[in-house]
Amino acid sequence: MTKEKAKQVLSAIASKDYDTLRSLKLGVFGNKGRLWTNTACLMTLDSVKGECNPRLSHNYCDVEQIGCPKCMETLELIAEG
Repeated sequence: MTKEKAKQVLSAIASKDYDTLRSLKLGVFGNKGRLWTNTACLMTLDSVKGECNPRLSHNYCDVEQIGCPKCMETLELIAEG
């Protein structure tokens, strides 16, 4: 993910602009627990892919549930450059 795209994602998450998040074609993954707690992972972050939420279950999440702390931290680091 590029620095610019990371900034766009963070801005869209902060403003709850789900249409923009969908247009950015983000891969989002989470089981029912992550759905209920709004902590879905971003699958497009190569540096943490599979670490915080292994893809061993069914995917129940969409962009509205993005919020995994590890993914958000990584996204912020990318945005800062």
